[in-house]
Amino acid sequence: MPHSSMPAVAEILRLRAPLSLQVLRAALKGKRVLLTEEELLGVLNSGGFVEGPPGQWSLAPASSPAPAPARFNQASLASRAGVEGDVLLKVLDALVTDHPEVNWGALRDRLESGADVAVSDRTLGLLEEGVRRFEVARLRAEKQRAEERAREAERRRELQQLAESEVAMLRAELDDERRRAHDAALERDRLRQEAEKLVALKEQETAAWVATAAGGWMLDLGAPETFGEEKLRQALGQLESALVVLNVSIGSRELEAVVVHPGGVAVIEQHDIPSTAGMVEVPAAGAASVDGRPLEVADPRGDVLAAVRLLQKTASLDLAYLPVLAFQGPAEAEGEDVLVCLTAEVDLAVDDMLHSQSSRVSADDAVALLAKLGVPELPEAPSGF
Repeated sequence: MPHSSMPAVAEILRLRAPLSLQVLRAALKGKRVLLTEEELLGVLNSGGFVEGPPGQWSLAPASSPAPAPARFNQASLASRAGVEGDVLLKVLDALVTDHPEVNWGALRDRLESGADVAVSDRTLGLLEEGVRRFEVARLRAEKQRAEERAREAERRRELQQLAESEVAMLRAELDDERRRAHDAALERDRLRQEAEKLVALKEQETAAWVATAAGGWMLDLGAPETFGEEKLRQALGQLESALVVLNVSIGSRELEAVVVHPGGVAVIEQHDIPSTAGMVEVPAAGAASVDGRPLEVADPRGDVLAAVRLLQKTASLDLAYLPVLAFQGPAEAEGEDVLVCLTAEVDLAVDDMLHSQSSRVSADDAVALLAKLGVPELPEAPSGF
């Protein structure tokens, strides 16, 4: 084909481009221009045509030669993509599925080996796109994790509230149980006290005054429980013209013996300390002891004095009152406010002490005092008063 026909051929191609070689040849053949493939390629190469997608040509200004692909190692490629090195490797792994036309595995292996790798602009574009998708996925995953943490925190808060509610309910139930138990205990105590009062009243109803051989009267409101109490009962039965009440209760306190004597009123507390235990010492102040050992009752003097004050308050009678401490063995006491004697000789000690009193107890005073004690009436008026 003469060289002068090339512009005409180029004009034809310009009107038809971009076309494949087969279509271009057919178009030229229709114009009665017969060219071999080599001649057609020569026209295309010399007429300013450029190859587009594979197998197609179009008329366009000739472009400058494409620059050589840039070369990167793992650190520089990660910096180019704007990610850390470990993130770059994760993106390359993801691109294996997203864009299998690129050998991402080989690229990854070479980067991990430390080699510099030529990376085309298209590959860089795909890599940047993969980084964006990775960041989007990462942000979505972080958002999902944050939402899960928020849901978990809300669930824990609800569980905490539920637990606190259950604990409060259990505490309220426990408080109710404690109150009920306390109320039940109070009720048991009340019933016990009522029963004790009924027993005491029953004992008082069944108890009877007994005339003693010495000419007095004795009322025992409780059977002797110890050897010392029995000895005390026997000794007080020897008093002449005396009214003896054993185990009488005044309020919540029990007085072991109250003796109404023509010379006064004796309140007796007896302590079961064997005569073999040693000398009992009752100081004016401080704890009592036996041979240096403390007594079970630390302050027997204070106890009997308190009993006398209680009887004085209950009786409200202007009488002479005598506090008495009786021990089975020898005893010494400081001061003169309390009479200390042997249990077996308590009748002699009380009789001597009360006979020495200048004031006298009248029969009316004796009956009034017994009434204050709440004991049965005497079968007959007391003699000797």
